[in-house]
Amino acid sequence: MRVLIRADASAAIGSGHIARCLTLATALRKDGAEVVFACRQLPGHLLQRLGEHGYLALGLPEHYPQEASGAGIEVLLPWQADIVALASALGNEQRFDWLIVDHYGLDARWERAARRFADRLMAIDDLANRPHAVDLLLDQNYSAQAQDCPYAPWIEGDCKTFLGPRFALLRDEFQCRPIVIKPRVERVMVNFGGFDAACQVYATMLALQGFDDLQVDFVAGLHHPEWAAMSELIKARPNWRLHTLVNDFSGFMQQADLFIGAGGGTTWERAALGLPTICIAVAHNQQLNAQLLAQAGGHLYLGAHDTLDLQRLVDAVAVLRDNRELRQSLAERSRALVDGKGAQRLAVALAAPLLELRLATSRDATLLFQGRNAAHVRRWAFNSDPIDWDSHIDWFERSLSHPRRRILIAETARGPVGMVRYDREGDSVEVSIYLFDGHAGVGWGQVLLSSGERFLRRHWPDIRIIRAQVLADNAVSVSLFQKAGYAQAERHFQRVINDE
Repeated sequence: MRVLIRADASAAIGSGHIARCLTLATALRKDGAEVVFACRQLPGHLLQRLGEHGYLALGLPEHYPQEASGAGIEVLLPWQADIVALASALGNEQRFDWLIVDHYGLDARWERAARRFADRLMAIDDLANRPHAVDLLLDQNYSAQAQDCPYAPWIEGDCKTFLGPRFALLRDEFQCRPIVIKPRVERVMVNFGGFDAACQVYATMLALQGFDDLQVDFVAGLHHPEWAAMSELIKARPNWRLHTLVNDFSGFMQQADLFIGAGGGTTWERAALGLPTICIAVAHNQQLNAQLLAQAGGHLYLGAHDTLDLQRLVDAVAVLRDNRELRQSLAERSRALVDGKGAQRLAVALAAPLLELRLATSRDATLLFQGRNAAHVRRWAFNSDPIDWDSHIDWFERSLSHPRRRILIAETARGPVGMVRYDREGDSVEVSIYLFDGHAGVGWGQVLLSSGERFLRRHWPDIRIIRAQVLADNAVSVSLFQKAGYAQAERHFQRVINDE
């Protein structure tokens, strides 16, 4: 699979778009995808950083004709100029399977024109204020799931949506144990993004001057406009440390008892760790999500930075410092929203239209023996007893030569994912499915079912009905088949795929 990502970073835009796209790119690359970035060469661009991560990063012009100078980050770009620049940068690059666009300045007009570069398009958004013409849309914010689908007026009917922090694009290190909530806050971490154009790290320093007992890690870029003033404040406080952008950001977070920061992408990293947070919005698009998350008990929100009285921050720190119960509640409610597997879920969704199942061969005997005997598979099997090797081999050899049985294996660059089996009777088949260890909970079941249907249409085109037998208390499988369009009959699920 070949993927092109169109996103920008700059001192004005921030680094969040590139950061979340880089996380998704990493997940895609693990499954064997080739990923290319295309970014404008704005002041503070991250093209070099992308190259250091091993990606081809194509530079687009800093300025376009007819582009308003000093325009805000939500102002639309001259989309025709961006398409022309992208075409020039790509040169003779082969067509991509997916184009992912994460940009407030590009809308449906750009997306329709960009179909020349890729078979399918995905948009990452969190504004819900402009039309999209894409096949898949992601908004990882809590506000996207807390309201009736805010994108309904802006997308076409066949666009798949992935809404809410269940799909937050987090690096693998955030799939970990929650931090321990101590009786009293000892260590605080402060960060307001990669650039901190609002200078909130410095403002927070001023607010924390009276807390001599707290150890504080301030993380800000080396080119921060208040770097000299912050460095001067640090000198007189041995418990304070000022860092440039750190490599092990998650490690720093796991050592903290309290976080003070913005309402951007770091929100979900904090939530995954169960790290109690005081949130201050530094951009307009952060405010609704931060407010709704606070109403849900996920963090303490103090409002927008440009209207904040620093005494409120002082008071909030003082309250949380000694209130373990409140911090525990914030941690538990935020962590309940995020499991850290969002990037994997999106990588699976992008792979879905392209994944081809292969017929099992004699070389798969051990793989299927171990898969069938895995505890999570036996638990929901009609026969939950372990299968011995001789019985398995006897069944498997007969199955490979059976004219009305097909055993299919799903595989990616990382290895086998799961098995689908079809047993035919007349114009219908019965489907059996299971996933191998480590692949549950990210959407592979849906992918296997849809890929299996493509196989049936090619190899048994006269099949009309697919049936599935599911134990009544197997909630995961019941949900799987319902989401895949199966109707529940008296004793089974079934799906009509050919009604001619």
